[in-house]
Amino acid sequence: MKVLVTGGLGVNGAFVTRELVGRGHSVVIVDRQKDMSLLGSVAGEVELHNIDIMDREAMSELMTRHKVDGVIHMAALISGLQEDPLKGFTVNGLGAVQLMDAAHKAGVKRFVYTSSRAVYGNILGEHAYPTYKPVTEAHPLEAHSVYDVTKLAGEMMGRNFVELGLEFVALRFATIYGPGKLVRHGPMGILSRIIENGMLGVPLEIPQGGDERDDIIYVGDVGRSCVAALEHEKPRYTEYNISSGTGVTLKEFAEATRTHVPGVDFTIGPGLDFFNTGVRYAGILDNSRARTDLEFTPKYDLKSGVGAYIATMEELGLRPTAT
Repeated sequence: MKVLVTGGLGVNGAFVTRELVGRGHSVVIVDRQKDMSLLGSVAGEVELHNIDIMDREAMSELMTRHKVDGVIHMAALISGLQEDPLKGFTVNGLGAVQLMDAAHKAGVKRFVYTSSRAVYGNILGEHAYPTYKPVTEAHPLEAHSVYDVTKLAGEMMGRNFVELGLEFVALRFATIYGPGKLVRHGPMGILSRIIENGMLGVPLEIPQGGDERDDIIYVGDVGRSCVAALEHEKPRYTEYNISSGTGVTLKEFAEATRTHVPGVDFTIGPGLDFFNTGVRYAGILDNSRARTDLEFTPKYDLKSGVGAYIATMEELGLRPTAT
């Protein structure tokens, strides 16, 4: 299958690309950067185009010329959206819709849209601390920040393109951790801080959040889920939670890290909201729909995910960063 991956060199996109190549697909990447360091040994097996996804004509021409069968849309702005909401919505919202339109007109069969658990907004009541009842795809949607709104807008527009014949699947990811996130995503790389400080033997203090449980998923499973959504013959739904299906505290994550790099001193303060966003995103996502329909089961548990992170850093020659 000929697959176009937008943002295919990013923290998450690179693992999608690696998984696609590993499964024998022909991959075309569109990304504004040229750093292929996260692709490792598959870097020479993909075709890279430094095209702005907002360039409608260029994206349409690319899909048509390559006779693209499927699109996995990973590219998105993450930071600075609150300071410039118009830019954020233009790139993440309008940009996604333009790609759906181009894909539909180019005869693309399947469009996989990488959404986020952020579409649920504040997770409260029985779904939050201390009970953490799993959140299903039927949970009320309460997009809060600009980023949340853009992801929800993409989902809603995708449903409309289904009516035109485009096969559309949105994946709502739990909190993702993986190599490269600390350097490229800054404050959102709190789990990477624990692992990479551990790799360097540098003590780390996190002032709050030790009592919070959150659903976290290793980036290798992100790649596997995207390919599962792409390859499935006929998904029954347009939205799927992609998660581990379990809640983990930062203290438990630190303990898992110590099994690989023993002796590191991690100090984690009490309380909730370890990202300190003011929005209660933490919770457990029910992934039974993805398990049953997409036949996607997470491969990495907590210990093996941390181990894969460390092994991949070494494989790619990435130097850990202490914070």
